[in-house]
Amino acid sequence: MTDETNDQSKNKKLRKCGLKCMTLVLLAFIVLGGAGFLYSSKLMAPETAQASAPPSMPPMPVETAEVQIADSDQLLSAVGSLRSEESVVIAAEIAGRIEKIGFDEGEKSTQGKLLIQLDSAVLQAELDRAVASRNLSKSNYHRAEALLKDRAVSAQERDEAYAKWQLDEANVRLAKAQLGKTCIRAPFAGTLGLRLVSLGDYVQPGQPLVNLEAINRLKVEFKIPEKYLAKVKVGQQLELQSDAYAKRSFSGHVYAIDPLVEKQSRSLVLRGQLDNSKHDLLPGQFVKVQLSVATKSDAMFIPEQALIPQPKVQLVFKVVEGKAQMVPVETGTRMKGWVEIVSGLSTGDIVVTGGHQKIGPGSPVHSLPADPALFASLKNKRSTL
Repeated sequence: MTDETNDQSKNKKLRKCGLKCMTLVLLAFIVLGGAGFLYSSKLMAPETAQASAPPSMPPMPVETAEVQIADSDQLLSAVGSLRSEESVVIAAEIAGRIEKIGFDEGEKSTQGKLLIQLDSAVLQAELDRAVASRNLSKSNYHRAEALLKDRAVSAQERDEAYAKWQLDEANVRLAKAQLGKTCIRAPFAGTLGLRLVSLGDYVQPGQPLVNLEAINRLKVEFKIPEKYLAKVKVGQQLELQSDAYAKRSFSGHVYAIDPLVEKQSRSLVLRGQLDNSKHDLLPGQFVKVQLSVATKSDAMFIPEQALIPQPKVQLVFKVVEGKAQMVPVETGTRMKGWVEIVSGLSTGDIVVTGGHQKIGPGSPVHSLPADPALFASLKNKRSTL
């Protein structure tokens, strides 16, 4: 009995030991498994982070231009009309029938050229009569002078003969003047217009015959507000543009300023002069005038395409170390294709002129120099007030 009891007790102790060993083994496996999992997680973490990180964006190609430095002519803009340097409507001074027309319409004429010849038969006869009377009076005077020395006539008779001679001389000059008016000549060199009469017409004094225009040089007349009176003076440069030549401009200068300000419009009337030796422009044309009143040196300009207009500010993208940086700028005067920058940029800065919609602040960019032909030339550095 005692032996059986001892065996049972030993068996219980063995089972307890086995359970403890199995528990320890399981705990060891659990601990080792957890450590392995943590280690493997740490090893896989960089790869997972690398796989989950978004790929970096490549630099976006954009067109750019460098800030330009140039002198700027400040301009007043106005509209004006062209006038001939000299202009006249040729008219008859006396009545008569047109005997000859000595020009073709639209041709150039020299000064003194015979344009129209009126019938001169009657006036020529009057001149001949006046000359004959003058010659007789002259002979009578010389005869009276000789007789006075012999006391054959009185001094009064001699004086009357002299007066008659001088009167007839005046009649001759009058007849010559009247005869000369039958020859109508060009008062200056120029271009003739369209004639208003025909051969054989009977014209009256003052009747228009044809217009004559001197257009090798032209005048331009325009008005500016009186507030700019202190800015304008004779000799200032003009730039003119006409709808007939959309891509051309013409240069001139101010030669006269009207001393009287117009009461109704409170405007100052100016006249300029320009060369027109090629006859590209014609009197009466409407032109746009820009008057240079001041010159600003070392002004900064950027192409107008670089500006991003906003309601209360003007923005540009500036390229700094390969990234787009949005900066506010203060603009000044404008000219064709360019705008002056008063503040916000510096000499040598690079601004984006094309591709704004593809980038934002801080975006990496790849600068591509814009085609210079896209922008107006800065040779004529003129800005409008």
